[in-house]
Order: sequence, then C-alpha cells, then structure tokens
Amino acid sequence: MKGKIFVAILFITISGCSIINQNKEFSAREEMLVFVHGAHLTSNSWFSTAKILKSVGFDSISVNLPGRNPSDNPNKITLNLSSQALCDAIKNIDSPIVLIAHSQGGAISNNAFSLCPKSNIKSIIYIAAVAPIDGETPYSLLSKADESNYLKGINYDDDSGWMTINDKDSFVSVFTNSESTAIKDTIMRQAVNEPAIIGEGVVHYNSEYFSKLNKFYIHTKFDKIISIESQEKIASKIDLDRSVALDTGHLPMLSSPALLAREIENILN
Repeated sequence: MKGKIFVAILFITISGCSIINQNKEFSAREEMLVFVHGAHLTSNSWFSTAKILKSVGFDSISVNLPGRNPSDNPNKITLNLSSQALCDAIKNIDSPIVLIAHSQGGAISNNAFSLCPKSNIKSIIYIAAVAPIDGETPYSLLSKADESNYLKGINYDDDSGWMTINDKDSFVSVFTNSESTAIKDTIMRQAVNEPAIIGEGVVHYNSEYFSKLNKFYIHTKFDKIISIESQEKIASKIDLDRSVALDTGHLPMLSSPALLAREIENILN
C-alpha cells in the first residue's frame, strides 16, 4: 500500500511518539482487537495503527464493510447489512473482543449488538465516532456545521445512491487538519464513495447488554466532520468508563497512527 514507507519513517522519527522498544519482548495479549472503519474508508485505513499495536502484543482484524467497491449497489447496503457483516467477521472469535470503531463505524457497531450480542464482546473504543443509542439514527446528534463541512467535498448522487467524492481537495481539507502533503495524498488515495442509505437506518440493541460493556471514547479536537462539540454530546449519552482527546482531525489512524495506537494501548492497560 502506498504511503507505508512514509508512515513507518514518521513513526520512527517523531520524538516521544514511539511505543516500540526494540530490546523488549512483549507477550501476546488475550484480547482480539476488531477495527471497524468509518464512512469513505476501507479496512486498509487501520494498517499502520494495527501494525504498531501488534508490536506490543495485540492481535487484531480489520473488517472491510460492504460498499467499498464501485460495482456494489449502494441502495442495498443498509445499516443492518453492514452490521451483519461485522457480526459475520467476529462470529468465530472466542477470545475477548474489543471493538475499535471510527466515525460511522460506531453506529454499525452499536447496531450489531442487536444482531450478534456475543458474550465475549467486552469493550468498545469509539474514535471520533457517532454512537447512537437504541432507537436513534446514526447522525442524529451532528450539527449543521458538521453537515456543511462534510458536503464541501461530497455530493449525494440521487441516480446511483452514492455519497460521491466530487472534490478531493475539499474532502481532504475537512477530513484532516494535517498540513503534510504525504498524509493528504494517502487520504486521497484511500478515500472511496459511500452508500448513502446507511445513514437512514435506526440503531437497535438491548440496553441491559449495552450497559455491561466497557465503553471508551477517543475525541479528536480539531475535527470538522464530527466536531468536538458533537463528540462530547454523543459521549455524554453512553456512560463512558474513560475518554481522552487527541490533537488531530477526523482521521488519526492515517494522520497520527503512532499517537492513536499509544492511546488505545493506554486505555487497554
């Protein structure tokens, strides 16, 4: 994947960000991390973060949700279909599961709790995510400013049902606060169109089951897609065990993977 070399160099050279100790051997952790990407991304977005966490003992899988291919029919890719794909990806995992959900992935994860409430799902870490409670739609708590920013580089194609990236420069400018050309290029290469119908779904889950999960939130302070104000409103409704904030935009897994991995490790330790 293009951009790997840059991210690797960035990780090694940024002072204070490295969490790898080459002289230390890390034992495998019991948890299985399950990365759930957000809108306009694929499972590839987690590559660098997962690699760093692997180096300190965390095994993981990155789920590729439906609707990542131009040949898909976006009008068939509902919230329930996406959540079922997540359920299918984790059905054979017997070890304790930690879901790590970014952006729209929070809604897909929460809705999956109604379709596959596995007893070994122990925790969920939301990253700049929507986290609708039972009966809410995915984006019900976002602001008009969030919507306006999102639509700066994206247009709804009524004929096809895709949320189409029609201005990549504007798309990148609101999805990250990074000034790095290399990071912006990586985001532009990874971005895909998104099925619009997912946002129309209604999340359902058993409230008693949800209350027993360990819930964490990683805020992104300079986010223009889900603003910090919207994130705080979302987080206030889900009874968090802990929250932290990163000085990044909406895509820390692409702009600051070492920083993000360190915070995930800190939460799980």
